[in-house]
Amino acid sequence: MASSLFYLLLLVQVCSITAKRLDATKSPRFPAILIFGDSLLDTGNNNFIPTILKANHKPYGQDFPGKIPTGRFSNGKLVSDLLASALGIKDTVPPFLDPNLPQEELQTGVCFASAGSGYDDMTTVMSGVIPVSKQPEYLKQYIEKLKGATGEAKASDIINGSLVVVTSGSNDVTINYFSGGARRLQFPLIGGYHDFLLQRVQAFVKELYNQGCRNMLIAGLPPLGCWGAGFNMGGRCVDYSQSQSYNQKLVAMLSQLQESLPGSKLVYADFYTPLFDMMNNPQEYGKTSIFTIVSILQYIYARALFSNGKIHKRV
Repeated sequence: MASSLFYLLLLVQVCSITAKRLDATKSPRFPAILIFGDSLLDTGNNNFIPTILKANHKPYGQDFPGKIPTGRFSNGKLVSDLLASALGIKDTVPPFLDPNLPQEELQTGVCFASAGSGYDDMTTVMSGVIPVSKQPEYLKQYIEKLKGATGEAKASDIINGSLVVVTSGSNDVTINYFSGGARRLQFPLIGGYHDFLLQRVQAFVKELYNQGCRNMLIAGLPPLGCWGAGFNMGGRCVDYSQSQSYNQKLVAMLSQLQESLPGSKLVYADFYTPLFDMMNNPQEYGKTSIFTIVSILQYIYARALFSNGKIHKRV
């Protein structure tokens, strides 16, 4: 799959929600896109909260339109932007916390993700970023603003028909668990911590469902390996098979959960396979070695595999 595009992989899974192919000549399949999670999807919310985890400075944004750092942990657009564009919704997804957010952006969706976040609230204690469990609180605020802009009936239709995209879990495993914190003592075996995270995922999905969201794309863990930030913080390398174990449990859980939530469509997004391919075939992505990306961007790009705008488009 080395020659395919990253966001097209996501689109294949998104299109399975409607069982129809995307046709650019027709109206967007989804009226809006709502983004939750961590730095893979955060389009700038951390700019507006008290945390040191910000990407509002160079070298970030050097390939973004206007060549300015926007708070995206990338030199270009993120998967959230690329997916929204590919679906015909909008070119970029704005951060909800931007105080200058134009009202017209509300109708097509916003981003609630926060770089450094995780499903486990303990993951964000030191950084002060917004844990995934708290992001639905901003969704409630968004819905109220949307009602004010469009009316309650239309707002409900937008939320029901929107595509929700969620990516998280990597920070939990690498920074929280494998850095030797309290969770490691609570769950000596990684499988137990995986089960704990999946309980958090389940509660999160139910909360979004209760607020009206129906179409959700939930990403699994990528092949974490010697992940940059975790390694520099004293963590240890994570065996790739542990990501696969979590992902297998996530697939089973989403299937069962969908059956219990009438009208919901819960789709698993496989980030593991394409990124594993990048690591084994870096030449297909314009790199002689995947480690050249890590060595150039180093610690400042916590997720080296996601820091390159071109990488964001690949699988």
